[in-house]
Amino acid sequence: MAQKLTIVRECLQPGASLAGVALAHRVNANMVRKWVVKYRQGGYGEFRDVGTAMLPVLVKPRRVVRSSRAKADTTATVEVELRRGVLRLYGADAGLLNALIAVLSV
Repeated sequence: MAQKLTIVRECLQPGASLAGVALAHRVNANMVRKWVVKYRQGGYGEFRDVGTAMLPVLVKPRRVVRSSRAKADTTATVEVELRRGVLRLYGADAGLLNALIAVLSV
């Protein structure tokens, strides 16, 4: 049980790859995924979130293009760096941004 919890907690570290951790410990990645889910649901006692941290935010100035039909543009492009890549949302409005911030703040 102690080794299982060690593996699960290692998977929850920022930047950790579940598959990489499983491979390093010579265990099946699908089994480790089940352990992580069970851990997060409190299946091994109290859940301690060891990997939650606010992500850095970088705001880049937008290039403004003037046109004869210009109107106030209330959309944005959002980039979220994840463990396995970058999520890009083009044309995100205030509602989507609020929802995204709420989800990432949990």
